[in-house]
Amino acid sequence: MLIVQNLQIRRSACWPRRTSVALVLSFVAVFGAPHYFPAEAQDSRLQRAPAKKEHPTLARAKRLIENQQAVAAIPILRNFIKASPQSSYLDDAHVLLASALIQTGAHAEAVTELDEFLSEFPNSNLVDRARLMLASAHAELGNLDSALPLLAEVRSLARDRQTKREALALTGALLARKGDVLRAVQAWLEEMYLTPEDERMGPRERIRLLVTQNLDRKALVRLQASYPGQFPSDVAMVRLIELHLARKEQHVAERYLRRFLKQFPSHEYAPTATELLQSFTARLRQSEHVIAAVFPLSGRLSPFGNESLRGVQLALDRAAEFPDMPTIGLAVKDSQADKVFLRSDLYELIEQYGPLAVIGPMRSREAQRLAELAERTETPFLTPSATVPNVRRLGNFLFSTALTYPLQARRIVDHAMGHLAFYRFGILYPDSTYGRQLTRLFSQEVQQRGGEIIAVESYKENDKDFSLQIRRLKEEDLKRDGLITETESATGEKQTTYNPGFDAIFVPGTGMEAALIATQLLFYDIKIPLLGTNGWNSPDLLRWASPSIEGSMFVDGFFLDSQYPDMQDFVNRYQQRYQGRPSLFAAQAYDAAQLVLDAVRRGATSAREVRTHIVRAHDLPTLAGPANFNARGVLNRRLFVLQVKEGRIVPYQAPNGESPAIGTEVPSIP
Repeated sequence: MLIVQNLQIRRSACWPRRTSVALVLSFVAVFGAPHYFPAEAQDSRLQRAPAKKEHPTLARAKRLIENQQAVAAIPILRNFIKASPQSSYLDDAHVLLASALIQTGAHAEAVTELDEFLSEFPNSNLVDRARLMLASAHAELGNLDSALPLLAEVRSLARDRQTKREALALTGALLARKGDVLRAVQAWLEEMYLTPEDERMGPRERIRLLVTQNLDRKALVRLQASYPGQFPSDVAMVRLIELHLARKEQHVAERYLRRFLKQFPSHEYAPTATELLQSFTARLRQSEHVIAAVFPLSGRLSPFGNESLRGVQLALDRAAEFPDMPTIGLAVKDSQADKVFLRSDLYELIEQYGPLAVIGPMRSREAQRLAELAERTETPFLTPSATVPNVRRLGNFLFSTALTYPLQARRIVDHAMGHLAFYRFGILYPDSTYGRQLTRLFSQEVQQRGGEIIAVESYKENDKDFSLQIRRLKEEDLKRDGLITETESATGEKQTTYNPGFDAIFVPGTGMEAALIATQLLFYDIKIPLLGTNGWNSPDLLRWASPSIEGSMFVDGFFLDSQYPDMQDFVNRYQQRYQGRPSLFAAQAYDAAQLVLDAVRRGATSAREVRTHIVRAHDLPTLAGPANFNARGVLNRRLFVLQVKEGRIVPYQAPNGESPAIGTEVPSIP
C-alpha cells in the first residue's frame, strides 16, 4: 500500500520531500527494488511564490492522512469539494483526496480523481505533483506503460529539482521492473547527479544492489561497456569477476581483472584484483605442465571461440579425475583482443610457461601467421577449426583436428559409391567459396573412383527458387542416361514419367537450402536421394523439410545423439556444466586437448615429446573413436553418415539393419 506522509499542499511550490518519497518507497517495496531515502533540502535557487494560508478543513484532513487515518479524511475532502465548487483551494482538495485514496489502496479511484484534476486544473502549481502521484497509482495497478510517459512529462516539465529526482527514482524502479536494466540505471544515475553530493548514497546503493542482485551475465557485460572508467562499470566488472570465478572460468575473470585495474587503478577493489591475478600466475607456475589455448574470446567470432575453449576445459576437467594424472594448468589468450601483438604475446607466454602444446588458433589465416612461431619454439599448435587442407606445408609443428572439406568429400563419396553403389551424380551447389571447394573435391573423388558427374549447376546464396537450375540438370541428364517413358492409364490417358540417370545429387549447402531443393526436385519428378555435408546439420533441415528429403544423407564430425559412450559422456558433461548443448567447435577442441593429454598419460613431458606421440600414434583418442594424423597434418577423424528418416536425423542404417563403419582409415606418415 502507498503511504503518504507530511502532506503540505501549497499553491506556490511542490509538496515537501516526504510526500512523494513515500510513494517511491512504497512502489519500490511492492516491486522488490531497494529502498532509498532522498534528501530533505529544496533547491534554493528556485523562485517560490508566497505561501497561501492553509484552509482549516484541509489542514484537518491532512493531519488524518499523516496519522494513517485516510479513511476518515476521504468524506471530509469529498464534502469540501461538493460544498465549495468555487474555492481557490479546490485543486489542493482534489490532490489531497487522491493522496487519501492511494493510502487506502483505492488506486483506480485515485487515477480517476487525478485525471479529472489534470483536466480541470492544467495551470495549477500542483500539476507536476499530480502527474507523479498518477504515475505511482498506475504503477500500483500494474499499468507500467501508462506510468512511464507521465514520469517523462514530469522530468521534462517540472521546475523543481526534487520533483525531477522523485520522477527519476520512480522511472528507474519501473524500468527495472520491466527488465530494461540499462535505462533503469541511467535514470537512477541522472537522479544521483541531481542529488547533493553528500546525499548520493541512496541512489548509488540502489544501483549497486540492482547490479549485484538482479543482473545476469549478458546485462552485466552491456552495463560495464556502457560506462567505461566510471560508476557503475566498476560494480558490474567486480560482479562479472565473481561470476566467472564461481564457474571456474579463470581466463574470463583474468580478462576482467586486467581491464578493471586499467580503468580503476585507485579503486578499493584494486588490491584484491591484483592479488587474484598474482594467484592465477602462481597457480600456473605450480602446475606440473601447462597447455595454452588461443581463441577469439571477444568480437564477432567470440561465440565460436568460447565454445572451443569450453571443449578444452572439459577435457582438462576429465583428465583431472585420473589419480595419477599430473596437474595441468591452462593459459588462455584472446586472439581477437590481442590480435595486433598476438604473435609476440604468444611467444612471451611460451617462454614464460613452456606449454606442452597450444590449442588454436581457430582461423586458417591465423594458423598461417603462427606456424613460424610453432616451428621456432618447437611447440605443437593444434587448430581445432581452421580448414586448411594441408597444414604440414606450413610447418612441422602445426596440426589440425578440424573437419576439413577433403575429409567430408572423401567420406560422402566413400559412402555413396562404396556402400550404396552410386556411380552417376549431379551437383547443385551454392556459388560461394565453401560450395565451390566442396564441389571440386567431390568431383575429384568421384572421378578417381570411376564414377561420373552428369551435370553441375550453381545458385546464389540465399536463393529460394531453384527451378531454373533443376530444369538444366534434367535437360543435361536426358542427353545422357535420363529417360522419359510413356504409360497408358486404365482410362486410356497417356502419362509420361521421368527416370533420372542420376543416382544422387550432391548439395553442399545449408540445411534450409537442401530442404527447399528436395521439395522442388520432387515437383520436377526427380525422386532420388540428396547427398550433403555438415552444413545440413541444423534445425532448418527438418523445419523446412517435406517428405521429399526423406532418405537423403550427409556427413558430419559430430552427432549429439550418438550412442558412442565417449560422445555421450562429453555431451552430458557439457550440459551439466554449461546448461546447453555442445557444438562441433567444442567437440573438435575437446579432441585436440585430448590428444595432448593422452600424450601426457603415456609419458610425454615436453612439447617435442607431445609432437612425437601425436605424429606416430595410430590410436589417438577422439569422441568418434581411435584416429591418427595423415601426411598433411590433419586428423583423419571418423565421420558420421547421417540420414533423414521419419522426420528425424539419425545415423545411417542399411536396409538390412547393418550400420557401415563411420570412417575410413588413411595411413599416417610422420
